[in-house]
Amino acid sequence: MPTKLMRLGFDDRILSNKHFQPIALNDNTVGFNLGVYLNYYRGVAISCIDKLELSVNGKSVPEHFICVVINEKKFTVAQLKDLYSEFWGIRNKIDLEVYNGGLPPGEHDIELTLELRNPYMRFAPRVYGMFDSSAHKTMTLAQEVKTL
Repeated sequence: MPTKLMRLGFDDRILSNKHFQPIALNDNTVGFNLGVYLNYYRGVAISCIDKLELSVNGKSVPEHFICVVINEKKFTVAQLKDLYSEFWGIRNKIDLEVYNGGLPPGEHDIELTLELRNPYMRFAPRVYGMFDSSAHKTMTLAQEVKTL
């Protein structure tokens, strides 16, 4: 049972314009990368992520299209709940690699829902303070391609 969500005022730095770029494999675009920073003053284990949802141009991205990259390791969204030893520091980004065939060049409306448990604020068994690191932004897809 979560408590209400806390939200800090760092919304402008959650989604990284620099790290919103196409992903290519063998010169074929296979998806896009989205760099995400934490909207909090402390780092947390990746297992603290309770909700991660992404929509692009108003269309929800299926969870199985998303890989989360942290500490140079890739995980599915379903694996996140078990990643107690993978730490997300406040100065580090995670990359969401979305394998949807790619996006056309230009501007895109990106909406990220990201809710996390605060492991430092336990109120009762399985009752934690929650914080919101969600963001909504119109972003321009970079020309620089991330190659696999």
